[in-house]
Amino acid sequence: MKIPFSDQQLAEGRRELEEMDLETGYDEAAIESYSIFKQLQSEGIIEQDVKFQVSLPTIANVVGILIEEDFRRIVEPIYEKALFKSLQTIQDLIPHEDLAIQIDLGMDMAYWEEIVFEPWFSDKRYVVEYIVRMISRVHEGVDLGIHYCYGDMEHKHFAQPASLGPITDLHQQIVKASPRPIQWIHCPVPLSAMGNLDIFFKPLSTLSHRLISDKTKLYLGLVHPHDLEGTQARIAAAERVAEEFGIATECGWGRISHREDTESIMDICRKVSGYSTMKSNEGGGEPQNRDEQRAVV
Repeated sequence: MKIPFSDQQLAEGRRELEEMDLETGYDEAAIESYSIFKQLQSEGIIEQDVKFQVSLPTIANVVGILIEEDFRRIVEPIYEKALFKSLQTIQDLIPHEDLAIQIDLGMDMAYWEEIVFEPWFSDKRYVVEYIVRMISRVHEGVDLGIHYCYGDMEHKHFAQPASLGPITDLHQQIVKASPRPIQWIHCPVPLSAMGNLDIFFKPLSTLSHRLISDKTKLYLGLVHPHDLEGTQARIAAAERVAEEFGIATECGWGRISHREDTESIMDICRKVSGYSTMKSNEGGGEPQNRDEQRAVV
């Protein structure tokens, strides 16, 4: 049985937190990594037109997971201040023309759909509010993206999305309130969608038009290791409703734990994007069809 904190304990905790110079460490990690990035660019390993991406999770992905329930309202503004401080430092020390910021949503989708996890606030519209607060801290000269996610603990989502409907709804609300443009979004396409791909992708019929008008690039996380045929089927289904999109892994590269999975993903990406064709010097190596022009992240 959980014993709640007393008012005195909460007050003492608040005081200690407010007196603490809280640091997220995101800025230190980003600056250290950026120096390696620039070295690799100078050696020609990374191309000059590639930007340095820093991915930062929202407050929900710390406050909603790592903080005791009774303290979440207390910790939220303190942690948000530290997060924004890190974000500002990153933008102060990395040239804007080199930088791209990606805001990672995870717990946020659970709160938006009102499933699995209980938030510390009562109105789900607050999800849009705190995301937009974070967006407003990204400078105009810095590219901005949003990664919509359902978690990736041990390669598993906390829930399997039935469609891209909730992501479409949330993104449209964010765009309405956003003070600045969003350059790209990434959406997961889990293997569980294979039985109903048309239903899963149907919300893209409205979202795709909005993204194009907003000049926001769409990346679909439909590449899964050792599944070339499935990847091709998911691309074909998405093409029935989305006018333009690039491809990506379901939830980034960070949690890919086996070398053979990494090699498989890279091989699939080459085959469905036309990178192998582009390397051919027979006839100039230009892409010849939509699949071969598919962008990869």
